[in-house]
Amino acid sequence: MTSGDPAAAARIPIAVAQNTDHSRRLLAAQSRLYTDAKRIHDGRLITVVFLAVASIAVALAVPEARQAVGATGGAITFLWSVLGSSREKRRRREAANVQEEFDTHVFGIPTNEFAVDRPSPTLVAEAAARYKGNRTKDWYPDPRPVIYPLDVLICQRSNLGWGSSVHRLYAACLLAALLGLIFSGLTVTALAGLSLVDGLIAVLVPLLSPARELIEGIRANYESSDTKAKAESKVLRLWQRGMEDPGAVTAEDCRSVQDRILQIRQSNAHIPDWLDNMRRDRNESVMHQSAQHLKEEAVHHGRTT
Repeated sequence: MTSGDPAAAARIPIAVAQNTDHSRRLLAAQSRLYTDAKRIHDGRLITVVFLAVASIAVALAVPEARQAVGATGGAITFLWSVLGSSREKRRRREAANVQEEFDTHVFGIPTNEFAVDRPSPTLVAEAAARYKGNRTKDWYPDPRPVIYPLDVLICQRSNLGWGSSVHRLYAACLLAALLGLIFSGLTVTALAGLSLVDGLIAVLVPLLSPARELIEGIRANYESSDTKAKAESKVLRLWQRGMEDPGAVTAEDCRSVQDRILQIRQSNAHIPDWLDNMRRDRNESVMHQSAQHLKEEAVHHGRTT
């Protein structure tokens, strides 16, 4: 069944639109900006751990100033942990804005001007010029010959399905690191023969900030995984409506889904590049298999051009 929407007929297919020079420049920019945010996050975490270890070492080496050093070091570490996150958040917002620009351009849906700031050409050009990767081609699976806007739903579902399991895996890694941190703190306290008060101030207080970072990472990753799964379920319900009646799904529905995707991106939990790269082939395979399943279902129901 062919879509009767003249605007839909005039659209550039997603598989073509996503590989234009403009689209690939946007993808390069968003990838570079996300990497910037991750490096800021990693640098902040390394600094927090270093300050905590240094505070504990000095507190143990100078018994007469143990409580003062522990309290001061803990306060400085905590302030760095809190204040150092603002640059990371700004870069993450910029990356989300660029990726939203890419999606609206490729999908042919309007931009929600109230939810996003359009990225400046200078920001895009500067970030794209710094990109050294090779992940700007065929970002989404080719949804042809599925009709519009069901082809958009296929890509949006692929977006939400990507990385959900990685968030849970990384949350488990962070949980293990948190347990290791607690064990290390107790071990140092016991080996140094510290009293309860000295142990709390000289060891526990400096470790509060690294523990806070780990706990926040665990919470954020589980939350991102659950949020993506719930949004994906809603997309699949829209898809089923489209299988029953091709006119039941509109571009406005896709815009609503995109608004949710944008919200998720703006608060998405940190996943390190090493883990993302390690799981890339598996995630791409799952994405393409899921998209192929939906395409076959659309063909079966006659929702094709």
